[in-house]
Amino acid sequence: MNGARNMDREQRLKAAQLNVEMGDWVHSLAPWQVISHLTFTWEASVWSAQRCYEKFMRTELRGVSYFYALEQNPGRDGFHVHALWVDCQNRCRRDIWREWFHRYGRNRIEPVYSRNDVADYCAKYVTKEGAWWDVKLVDQRHPRNATFKLE
Repeated sequence: MNGARNMDREQRLKAAQLNVEMGDWVHSLAPWQVISHLTFTWEASVWSAQRCYEKFMRTELRGVSYFYALEQNPGRDGFHVHALWVDCQNRCRRDIWREWFHRYGRNRIEPVYSRNDVADYCAKYVTKEGAWWDVKLVDQRHPRNATFKLE
């Protein structure tokens, strides 16, 4: 059910502002190259999904900076991952897809075409109630003063 139906006008405006500000902040972190949607064959808890995703990134995509959100599955218990990646160098999306599929389950890995892709990603996944997110920027990407604050 769409939670916006139960919000008054001021709450809807504040939610829209959050979507825009979060999208701008995430976009400012890096020139994102890839968006991925990753599932698990089992009903992964938020902590299991986090642990598996971060292990995959450490072992299979070492040196790749990422921002990800864990979202509750819509049709069953458990969580799945939506992520943005940068610094992928010559890594083949098909090989990454295959490795995730064999270890964990279905996935979709596609290029980011525009800033709007990042904004839509944030509005759809990151700012949802109950979403959990994190970011890991490798040293060359780490902005020393990138903090997110709602004004």
